[in-house]
Amino acid sequence: MKIIRANACHFYSEDKSYEYHFKINGHEAILFTETDKYIKEAIDEFIFYSGFITTIKDSHGRILAERSPNKPYLHEITKIQPSQFYISEEKLAECKAWIKSPEDILIPIVIKDGKTIAQDGHTRLKAAVDLGFDKVYVYTEDFDDYIFDFVAEAIKRGLYTVHDMEILSKNDYDIKWNKFCDEFFGS
Repeated sequence: MKIIRANACHFYSEDKSYEYHFKINGHEAILFTETDKYIKEAIDEFIFYSGFITTIKDSHGRILAERSPNKPYLHEITKIQPSQFYISEEKLAECKAWIKSPEDILIPIVIKDGKTIAQDGHTRLKAAVDLGFDKVYVYTEDFDDYIFDFVAEAIKRGLYTVHDMEILSKNDYDIKWNKFCDEFFGS
């Protein structure tokens, strides 16, 4: 489970026994946790959602991970293909509370056949549109091939931009999106 807020991100282990809090400062993050279990997994998950981060340190300033991500650049929102189908109304409201400018939004993308595909950040894209932005920062990131299956399904459903995505209550979002993912991954 993840909770993303302005300049912070919380992750919990699958059984909710452990919590990992990342405080973001530019391209650096500090990990606060009371456990030494699953640190690498928490960092990997965090980087998936925050691929612009170059350095992760612990609360004592020791470097836990370093990387050289691709440099973010401005990109038109209407030219980003979604790989998700729904937007959570609750998450959208949370995003709108902390997003103040396009610089607050970084979207991991993959480019295939000249098409820019959002890997994550669909709610932030919708918040950007609602706040009147026409461009956001994107950066290319590693991807799993299933992203293209998600895109094919999005196109099949008539979803070509974030404007086409349906906004759902938290409960409906959880049910519809989780059901699709569970069925797709065979869980």
